[in-house]
Amino acid sequence: MDILTYVPQDKKLVFQDDGPVDPKLKLDVDQLNTLIAEIIANGSDVPPIATPQNFNTDLSKVVKRLYEGGVNAFKKEKYDDSVKQFSIGIEMICRRHKFEAFQICLQELSMFLMSRSDANLKTKDYVAAFNDVDMLISMQMVTPDNFLRRGVANFFLGNYEDARADYQRGLALSPGNQRLQAELEICLDKILEENGDYL
Repeated sequence: MDILTYVPQDKKLVFQDDGPVDPKLKLDVDQLNTLIAEIIANGSDVPPIATPQNFNTDLSKVVKRLYEGGVNAFKKEKYDDSVKQFSIGIEMICRRHKFEAFQICLQELSMFLMSRSDANLKTKDYVAAFNDVDMLISMQMVTPDNFLRRGVANFFLGNYEDARADYQRGLALSPGNQRLQAELEICLDKILEENGDYL
């Protein structure tokens, strides 16, 4: 049985024994301790209402510089450097105060995930590209280019049916998208070839 106690000097919850702990409970306790630490660091009993006005603009400037550095590295075809810049930027976004306006964090994170997935596709790290764009799609379901990115990652991972589905979803959102149509045709040819039906 997991028994929790509050440690006043550390201002956090801890498990009393060193035995095995339910992973879900541990995650909940860790998240609660993080929120408690953020409230204490805030200096008030209740965190301020999250608005664009009380957003940490200094951190936004650092994040913007990292994004620009990643884009410049991408343009110079230094894709590994680009991935590093975008990864550091994502870490900075994740370090934001937990009570800041989420809508702005979401916009920043979307830009970085989109760009890092493109850079990962260029470095042929298709698993990393897939993971980034999969998270991006869960945040932005109506962006055809995100389905294109995931389709390309799936295609190079050998998941041709998943790639086909991604291209078709993208085309449902943007029927005239020539890049999606071209990639879908390549994918359909590959599926036919895999099935032995290639002419």
